[in-house]
Parts: sequence; structure tokens; C-alpha cells
Amino acid sequence: MTLFRSLSPLQQSGILLTSGLSIFGFADNLTILVSDQVSVGQFHFSRSLCAIFIVLVFALFSGAKIFPKNWKAVFARAFFNVVAMLLYFGVIPMMPIAEAGAGLFTSPVFILLFSYILFRENISKRQIFSFLLGLLGVSLILGNDYTKISIYHIFPVLAGASYAMGAIVTNKYLKDEDPVAILLSFLFSIGVVGLLLTVFFTVYPVEKTYLIEAPFIFSPWSNPGYFFWAVMIFLGFTSSLAIYLMIKAYQISRPSYAAIYEYTYLISAGFFSWLFWGSVPTFASFCGIIAIVLAGINIIIAKGTQD
Repeated sequence: MTLFRSLSPLQQSGILLTSGLSIFGFADNLTILVSDQVSVGQFHFSRSLCAIFIVLVFALFSGAKIFPKNWKAVFARAFFNVVAMLLYFGVIPMMPIAEAGAGLFTSPVFILLFSYILFRENISKRQIFSFLLGLLGVSLILGNDYTKISIYHIFPVLAGASYAMGAIVTNKYLKDEDPVAILLSFLFSIGVVGLLLTVFFTVYPVEKTYLIEAPFIFSPWSNPGYFFWAVMIFLGFTSSLAIYLMIKAYQISRPSYAAIYEYTYLISAGFFSWLFWGSVPTFASFCGIIAIVLAGINIIIAKGTQD
């Protein structure tokens, strides 16, 4: 712990993000174990129940604060992250996780864009090149057969935009919040939203065509067995730990710097996707993933030279 505290904020943030996202890459692959049993809304509701209990036990013994000081900023962050997670997890059963993750981790591109629009930060030619490179990466992942592209393929990119806003809010407005309070607010928010979505699709079922296309999004409430709850308890623990580490990372280092470490997720998710499910992205998708990674790294390096 003494050695960790002696590191710079960027190094500390890097260790926290790398650890948290490596855990996420492993845990997200386990979502497929239960994606045929429940909807994405019921998944998040069930996982949140388990995670909230685990986090409350941790707070009890650690003395961590569970109520935020800046309620507006905490729930603004929760809103953006809830949207990101629902969009992202909703398409995991439909495509290789590494491809979905590449869409999610267009977030450094969106951090650049939103920083310019909202805070009037300067954008260099190098960063504009990176922005275009990121768009190229997304187009490669989507493929050149546009007849096969549906709205669901856009979800991970929209998730990346929403995730970027959450990261910006965390760093600019929540540096002094207890990470446990932020974590609980997110878990509560995504749990409630997941429950409401599932109840909605139970009371108002969608047409069979949509249910066949995206059962993980539109399925009604179901009654899964013990295996499902065992997976939820495990994912509740791992996701809580991962999110806690990521919140802490963004509190101590600016998103435009720390985000370089987020690509750990693509390595972790891709490795475990291959190890568990034998899922390998196409060559074009792989090139797209590399383009997005290079774009993000270049944005961050360019940002650092400006500062």
C-alpha cells in the first residue's frame, strides 16, 4: 500500500483501471451463461440485488459512507452509466464481446468531442485525425454489408458516448465523494431501471419478430433456477469490485489521461471470449478494434502534449 501511494496519480489510476477492467473482461463473458434465461433488465436487477448486499456489508465493516454529498452529480453519472450498460449488455449475446467492447471504448473519442463542445477545450489536427481513425474503426467493425446492419450494431457506440459523459462527470464533480456512495447509487439506479424495463416488456410484450431478433433485450420476466442466482452472486461481487476500482481511478486522474488504460478491457474480454466460447472477431473487425485503440491512445498522448 505504501508503494502504491508513492506512485503518481496517473500511475495509481492506471493500476486501478487495469485491474478493474481485467475483472470486467472476465466477468462480462459469464453473462452469456444466463443470457438465454432472463432479459438484460432482469439481469441487471438481479445482479444489483446481489451487489448491493455485498457492498453494504463492505461499508458496514469498513466505515465507508453510503450516502453521497453531491446528489445531482452522482445521479447524473448514474444516468449516463446506466444507459451505457443497458445498451452494451443488451447486444453481448449478438456479437463477439471484443467487437461490442470496441464500440463501448470509443469513449476517448467522445471524451474529446464532448470536452470541446461542453468545455471549449482546444482540439489539435492530431486529435481530429484520431477522431476520424476512430470512426474508421467503427465502420470496419460494422462491416461493408450494410444490409445486415441493424440498430443493435449501433448500441455499443452509443454506449461509448454515454460512458464518456459518465467519466467526465466523475472527474469534474465527484472527486471528493466516497467511491462506495457512487457505486451504490449506480447499482440502485441500474437495478430499478432494469426492473422497470422487465415489468414493461412483461405487461406489454413486443412482437414476436423483435423477441426473436433480440431476446436478451425484450424478454419478459422469468423465474430462473439456482444456477442463475449462483452466477448473479459471483457477478455481483466481481462487478462491484471492478466498478469501485474504476470510480477510484477516475477520481484521482483526468479521464483524458486515464482512459489509455481502458483498452485493457478489450484484451481481457477478447482473451476470455476466445478461451470460454471460441469466439474470434473477423479480420475486418480486428482491424477496426486496432484502429479504435490507436485512435484512443493518440488522443490521450496528444492531450498530454497540449497540457
